[in-house]
Amino acid sequence: MKVTTSMRFAALSAAGLASLLLLSGCNSTNATSSTSGTSPMLVTVSDAPLGNIFAAKITISAVSVVGANGSPVSVLSQPETVELSGLGSLREPIELTNLPFGTYNSVTVTVSSAQVTYLDSTTSQPVTANATITSPTVTVALNPALNFSTQGEVDLHLAFSLSQSFSISGSTVTFTPAISTSAAQVDQENSSQRNVRVTGTVIAISSSSITVQSGDSGMQFTFAINGTTQFSNGVTASSIAQNSIVQVKGQTQSSGTLLALSITPVSTESAMGQGQENSGAKGIVVTVSHGGSGNLTGFTMISQEDFGSTMSNSMTLNVVVASTTAYGVTEDAQQVGLTASMFNASEIFPGQAVIVGGSIDGSGNLDAAQIILGGENVRGTLTNAPQASGSNLDFTLSLAVPSFLNTYEKLVTLNAVTGPNTDYSNGLTASTFPTLGANTALQVHGYLLVDQGGNYLLTASEIAQPDNPEPPENDN
Repeated sequence: MKVTTSMRFAALSAAGLASLLLLSGCNSTNATSSTSGTSPMLVTVSDAPLGNIFAAKITISAVSVVGANGSPVSVLSQPETVELSGLGSLREPIELTNLPFGTYNSVTVTVSSAQVTYLDSTTSQPVTANATITSPTVTVALNPALNFSTQGEVDLHLAFSLSQSFSISGSTVTFTPAISTSAAQVDQENSSQRNVRVTGTVIAISSSSITVQSGDSGMQFTFAINGTTQFSNGVTASSIAQNSIVQVKGQTQSSGTLLALSITPVSTESAMGQGQENSGAKGIVVTVSHGGSGNLTGFTMISQEDFGSTMSNSMTLNVVVASTTAYGVTEDAQQVGLTASMFNASEIFPGQAVIVGGSIDGSGNLDAAQIILGGENVRGTLTNAPQASGSNLDFTLSLAVPSFLNTYEKLVTLNAVTGPNTDYSNGLTASTFPTLGANTALQVHGYLLVDQGGNYLLTASEIAQPDNPEPPENDN
């Protein structure tokens, strides 16, 4: 029996959780189990960014957790294609399934394809290449092992390291999966470890839930909406239309459901059906164009994710900007202290991360109705210990070279600041971060702005120390 994505998420409602658990009878396993039963498992992915990679799409064709007796249990129902470079330490869900109670010591992952768009060190131009997969299947240890015998959602996290997975030599690109894995029941994780993000098309919306089809994997995920859910720029659930584009930051719950922490509309289609702006993309700006008066008229971006059926799926996308184009920031950015007025046409520069909503014209260009400041994933090392600045912390990163921020904006170091709701992960906390010294490696997800004096500032929404990929137990 095959359980579809929509069936799984319908079963995850509060009224139907028991029905979901009964579906586990469709799965057979010899995994070690101390008690008969199952729990829902959410499989998520993230990455440690590499500064010269604009986009990295891989197809994960199989994921299995391996029981203490060596028997594998598949936790991926079908191959999923995900874009890694736009994630950083943020987690994207790719599967929700059931896992029998038991002890699991390792994870086996198979990658069947990998495509990368990177900055050529000789020409300083973006190049897209299909990588040769040198070792498609790797098995890495779960340390600590996953051992559970009670109901409550389990989170399996696959953290890819782009710098160790991709090897680029001239025009030759190879990919060997370098992965750090972790698994735990949700009630044993802190809040930042439970956060996920999905950007895509609204399939269904009500006052109590929203279902979004990821522009990345194509999977549909349903998030509960309650009184704690934050909406950007004063919108409400009733003003978000089906087929519009949104970004949802959510959090896994021990019951097996996802709760929407914040929802940011990207397209401008109204709930009354007016407007046709239901296409879009998320990615990195590589060139900009200005009119005779200096006003922004358009830009070219490397697309990491596409939204809407009219998109061409091309890695390079031309965006047309008009005087009516609106600008905004995500609710996540507002939570760390930014306001919508801080982002405008002057903040569009090569290396900037954006989310664009609009419509496709006859030439295949994206006519931008709205441009949202996207999250930048930056990897570097501290030049010195973070310094207190009021209730926040100032710090400076020495950027990894090569990187597109170094090539395009000539940045060797980047000033950054924490916000009132900055999250910390991978062992960091708000209290331990100020104790870090110079040369500490960090990966930061945040929002990059530049003032009229040409000074760049990254406002951090999440700070993590990079994962160290586990050595594979075997390569096939």
